[in-house]
Amino acid sequence: MKTAELYKRLNDIISPDLSCEWDNDGLSVLPYKEHESKRILIALDVRAEVIDYAEKNGFDTVVTHHPLIFLPLKELSGDTVVSEKALRLARAGIAAMSFHTRFDALDGGVTDTLCKKLGFTPFAKFGEGDCARLCNIGEQSFDRLAARVKEIFGPAHFFAEKATEKVHVAAVCGGAPDDEITEAKALGADVFICGEVKYHSAIDAADNGMNVICVGHYESEEPALQRLYETVSAQSGEYAEIYGVKQYAV
Repeated sequence: MKTAELYKRLNDIISPDLSCEWDNDGLSVLPYKEHESKRILIALDVRAEVIDYAEKNGFDTVVTHHPLIFLPLKELSGDTVVSEKALRLARAGIAAMSFHTRFDALDGGVTDTLCKKLGFTPFAKFGEGDCARLCNIGEQSFDRLAARVKEIFGPAHFFAEKATEKVHVAAVCGGAPDDEITEAKALGADVFICGEVKYHSAIDAADNGMNVICVGHYESEEPALQRLYETVSAQSGEYAEIYGVKQYAV
């Protein structure tokens, strides 16, 4: 399949209309106009090791959640990390595309997958681009909830700030949604569960009565790669594979 056609098909499902205005996902590297996608690698990020694996194993396309080119490039000399990776891909004949905040917001995307892993059922969407969810979780101890979440996602990047003994409504969002905390509280949430927030944002939230649980940015989004894989496979009809980066943990 032509890579441009694959991107068009994926756009029809993971619509750019769902993207936040500041986002820069999409088709970032197309080595040549008639480029074809026959072996597709799915990953969270265009890491150097992802490119290494793609080159070694004959992949011609990389589809990720996070964009390779997020800020405007001022050069293509290879003097910066991003331009060097873009040049590597182009020289190797590997295309790169990404689906970022639109995949966060998508029904069944990043945040819904995170809710499912937590065992929560969302009842409302909120936040920029509707990337976040509200979930009734029943009255329970914050300490017990935090311990259960830590057990599910592991301790490597776990962080929590306690504000109250009991919680009832959880706000859930993958990634790093600092800006959604205030809105979540206004909508009645008393615990915010996400990938990560800034240290001082978490402290301020707790001092304002909002409990915070961070599971790790990677940990909050990696489970949704299966949905991305299934979508890419169905739309391309070609071989696809998920590349999972092994996160460092002591």
